[in-house]
Amino acid sequence: MTLLERDRQKIEEGREEGILLTKKVFKLVNGGYSISEIAKECNISENKVKNILK
Repeated sequence: MTLLERDRQKIEEGREEGILLTKKVFKLVNGGYSISEIAKECNISENKVKNILK
């Protein structure tokens, strides 16, 4: 695997992780969780939760 291929793979993996995180945040907010609770559950900042929900 070349460096370029490896970089592309890492970018794709990051994109997939971001999609999964976004889905989890929306699932939790629809379940009635607060911003603070979602941040703790997902191990991210409250600001990141707010940005995802924008």
